[in-house]
Amino acid sequence: MNNNEIMDRQKIRARDLIPDNTRALEMYQYLTGSPKVQSYLRSANRMAVSRLGYTDHGPVHAEVATWNALKTFDILDETFQPNVVAEGIGDIDDARLVVLASTYLHDIGMVVHRNEHNQASVQLAGPILEDKLMDIYNDSAKATDILSFIYHGIYAHDDDTQCLTLEAGITKIGDGADMTKGRTIVPFQKGKVDIHSVSAMAINNVILEKGEDRPLRITVSMDNPAGVFQVQAVLEKKLSTSSLEDHVDIEVLVNGERLVLSHVKRLFRVQMANSADIPSVKEK
Repeated sequence: MNNNEIMDRQKIRARDLIPDNTRALEMYQYLTGSPKVQSYLRSANRMAVSRLGYTDHGPVHAEVATWNALKTFDILDETFQPNVVAEGIGDIDDARLVVLASTYLHDIGMVVHRNEHNQASVQLAGPILEDKLMDIYNDSAKATDILSFIYHGIYAHDDDTQCLTLEAGITKIGDGADMTKGRTIVPFQKGKVDIHSVSAMAINNVILEKGEDRPLRITVSMDNPAGVFQVQAVLEKKLSTSSLEDHVDIEVLVNGERLVLSHVKRLFRVQMANSADIPSVKEK
């Protein structure tokens, strides 16, 4: 996919980034095939889109965010050692499983409420994962260790929570990078027109690739500069607590032309300060 192409979120499959015959693939097949998990995701989307008028938080978001996270995992694996490996808990396959599971399940707590949904997601993920992890590892201590990493990844996807593992930081990037127009099209069509929806509707594509000066480059392609607000309010906010901020470059393209973020940030700060109608990032 090139920078100018409009991303079709419906066609994204995280399976394409998971090696065959791995524990990570077994977990992915379990989660995507579980009626309980899929029902939670659909219910989370009803809460987000139908009741609150927010962006997609359902099965498609889970798939896209997981694809983003796994892509980021593969890129950063050349530079960093996952905490699962560094702390002697498991290998790269185990670390990939952690990223996959924490990203795929990070929003299921939306079935309870938007407020503190990261905490609800942790509570709901336990019963989903415990038996499966025991089945995969056949070792209660190892299964519990892996579960603890997944719990942290889910909990720390909240904007204001500092990530303390590489795996959690990657989950947060995977979530934050899902910000193309397809994610907000339903609430926008239903009349939710604010800076968040207008900004998201400007973004065509998000490309994750190996950087030149830093390990990861995120290119955000948009058809008008309104998309810059989404980059600031969502992606940069997530990066600021990912523990990976210093290792990521963000490039913005407006109709194929590179935009220097520092040239427009002051404009958006002024607009945000002068508008009482703009919801906080926390409310988004």
